[in-house]
Amino acid sequence: MSGDEARDRPGDPADRRVRARARDRDRGGAGIRRSARPRSAARSPRPGPGTPVLIASGVFVLALFLVAGWAAWPIYQSGSYVVMLAGAFGAAAAIAWLGLLRSWAWPRVLGVTACAYLLLGVPFAVPSALASLPTAAAGWLELVTAPVLGWKELLTIRIPVGDYQSLLAPAFFLFLGGVTAALSLVWRAKRLDVLMPPIMFVLIVFGIVFGSRDGSPAVQVSGLSLPAPREALVGLAGFLAGFSFLVWRTREARRAALRLAARASGVRRASAGRPRRVRRVVLAGTVLLVAVAVALPALSTIARPDERSVLRAAIDPAVELRGYVSPLSQYRSYFAADRYDSELFRVTTTGPALSRVRLAVLSYYDGQVFRVIDPATGSANQDTAFARLPPTPAADGSSTATFTLGDYAAAWLPGSGALSSIRFAGERGQTLTAGYFYNRATATGVELAPLAAGDSYTVETRADDVGTALTALAKPAAGSTPADEAVIPQSLVDWVHAQKLGSDGPALAELVTRLRARGYLSHALQAPAAEQAASWTSDLSGYAFEPSLAGHSTGRIGALFTALLDKQNSTVSTENADLVAGVGDDEQFAVATALLARQLGFGSRIVLGFALDGGAAATTSGDPSTGPACLDGVCLGKDLAAWAEVQGADGAWVTVDSTPQYTHPLAKTDVSTRDPQISTEVIEQHAQEQLPGNANPTTGDERAVDDAATGPNLAWLWAALKAVGLGLLAVIVVATPFVAILGAKVLRRRERRGAADQTARFAGGWDEYVDTAVDRGLPDQGVLTRVEIASAYASVSPGSVTIADLADRAVFGEFAPENRDGDRFWQLIDTERELLRSGQTRRGRVRAALSLKSFARLLGPRGTRSRRFEPRRVADTYLRLFRRDENRLEERSPTRGRTTHNG
Repeated sequence: MSGDEARDRPGDPADRRVRARARDRDRGGAGIRRSARPRSAARSPRPGPGTPVLIASGVFVLALFLVAGWAAWPIYQSGSYVVMLAGAFGAAAAIAWLGLLRSWAWPRVLGVTACAYLLLGVPFAVPSALASLPTAAAGWLELVTAPVLGWKELLTIRIPVGDYQSLLAPAFFLFLGGVTAALSLVWRAKRLDVLMPPIMFVLIVFGIVFGSRDGSPAVQVSGLSLPAPREALVGLAGFLAGFSFLVWRTREARRAALRLAARASGVRRASAGRPRRVRRVVLAGTVLLVAVAVALPALSTIARPDERSVLRAAIDPAVELRGYVSPLSQYRSYFAADRYDSELFRVTTTGPALSRVRLAVLSYYDGQVFRVIDPATGSANQDTAFARLPPTPAADGSSTATFTLGDYAAAWLPGSGALSSIRFAGERGQTLTAGYFYNRATATGVELAPLAAGDSYTVETRADDVGTALTALAKPAAGSTPADEAVIPQSLVDWVHAQKLGSDGPALAELVTRLRARGYLSHALQAPAAEQAASWTSDLSGYAFEPSLAGHSTGRIGALFTALLDKQNSTVSTENADLVAGVGDDEQFAVATALLARQLGFGSRIVLGFALDGGAAATTSGDPSTGPACLDGVCLGKDLAAWAEVQGADGAWVTVDSTPQYTHPLAKTDVSTRDPQISTEVIEQHAQEQLPGNANPTTGDERAVDDAATGPNLAWLWAALKAVGLGLLAVIVVATPFVAILGAKVLRRRERRGAADQTARFAGGWDEYVDTAVDRGLPDQGVLTRVEIASAYASVSPGSVTIADLADRAVFGEFAPENRDGDRFWQLIDTERELLRSGQTRRGRVRAALSLKSFARLLGPRGTRSRRFEPRRVADTYLRLFRRDENRLEERSPTRGRTTHNG
């Protein structure tokens, strides 16, 4: 076929397009014109990936999702977590699939995902809120705030958390959004689908950094210790899945290119053959095995489980009570006239009988008071910090105890043993649940919400262990529990040496027996008034009042042992009845017992609580009735007690009652001496300011007494403000991305309009005009010239050709434009931008304002921009542009400057 015949052939579309371009150039036209209709109407649908590709890419996302779910399993460990994972993946897959079928833009995908989170969040992430309509509303509010506030709550609670409150919401938010983004990328993006593995790795990292500070136990593999094997397998599985996806994607893109080339040229590439493919697979597997074999020994050498860093170790617990007043300091207030016979609470037990109810366990002594929190480390010691208590399965032999509060308003909540769960009843149940914090190490709970009479709660707790007798207690190894000489008074050391009993378990039991027998019970400095109907003195048959000071500082305990030692040195009698000299109550004698144990090398702590008449308490004296007990589960103020617990070599704690006797009065003084003075020994390095009894648990400041408030009840105002604040927070969270887009566009337009160089102002104005047209829905013309783009937009924007002409003159002209030229040019830009927006509906304007197409067009050629750039054609266009003004440029006088054109 000759060349003329080929040119005249009417049926070849490619030839027709070539001839049309030639005619346009001959006529001096502006090149190929494109329709100015919106992209959705102008373009034909591009063929998407086939079904096998969609399925394969979805399988890779599912594999990485399962790895992420496995990584976060230690945080939740419940069936609700598995249901949440299934719901999150199902909803995300449905949203991504609808976005693929309907070609949704990213704002619509984002909006549908947000709606799915709000609609499905309560049943999947807050299942406990489905009990009733009010709880569902409260659960929905927690769901809204969870993406902002839920992360801190998740880090300040003991794990596993199960479905406690709304702690599943952060995981549901992350998994739903992450999987939706990942599936949308692999199903719809051509170049950005490589971002899928990093997005899924964020989900995997969530389970690692929000998990426990203690990794999984090390395992031995062929004599090699592998620390944290579970975490290592999670990382290896995630790496293999992500690496496999990238390899598969590369091979699939290569195959698609070969298929396209074969259809275009008719030449097909020969297959590599099965042996070659097998060799490739074997080689890749060998490389991976070698990498794993090299990485595992390196991990065992480098990794240090004791140095594992996670967010849980960096963020302080929700509550730490270092500055809270010691509850032992308030011991004597319960023996005052107004609280002595008041009913504090009632307790009923189902299952094994409980012997004691605990209020607080105090393990740290600073020379002034016994505390719950270590004053040296404070919040750095998270083992003794208070956190929320998620429900855990009850152990075998556990008891169920129900407490109903009466005249009890302290922050230390009554409990017993190791709690598995706690459930508050009544209308204030949710408030009390939010204010409850627990310490597993000491089995102590604190309620920060104000308590009221009638509040009730039920606890699942393990029954008390009676433990071994103190006489059978094995002494820990030397140096394992060193005694703090700074807080142990010297008089205690001298008294122990004077007994000459040794330092083992039987010796400690005998020391405690002598301490109780030589002490004398007294709860006050002054005797109760005679007109008082009920008092602690009247309940003690044959009691003779003796005054005693409160407190349990080193000076107070030192004065107690000084009195005992002076009495022993002033007489030759060895009978305990003749050596009664120390005066005090459980506050002093429990601390004295604990310090005695520490002096002998035993671990010890103080427990404040109540003894129940239905259980058998382990004591060191043969008389369990010396201490008070709650009758029929009704605990009064007079039943409060304090006792010591001593720890043996096996780690078990043995209860030691320390209440002194009151049947034998103080022994007569043999030598006439002046009255003993009880001095206070101040230790400078441990001196601390004593906080009042109503101190705030987090700041140490005094809290206002509720009874003294005489103003109007503004609780409803606080609830309303809280609801409004949560609503505003939700609006801010949802609106932040849209505000960021609008702000970025405003800053971009301001920078272009205010450019110092006038040529840059013209170029920026043209870019602003094109960005507005693209966001409005007009097709991006890619690498075409300004005149060609203006010709394509002319049907919608009549002034586009004028704007393009002026921009080209400013950029390529002989003379630089002036400031007034730039101002007039931007006036034209504003006019055309308003014209582009005038034909849109309100919804279309909002979509154009939030569109990211103007930013995306800077990422490179795509769609209509994939057309080849032709430098020769562009040069011809600019030559035609300036040829029209050739005569005017020659006639212009150099001394008169530039002539301003109207376009």
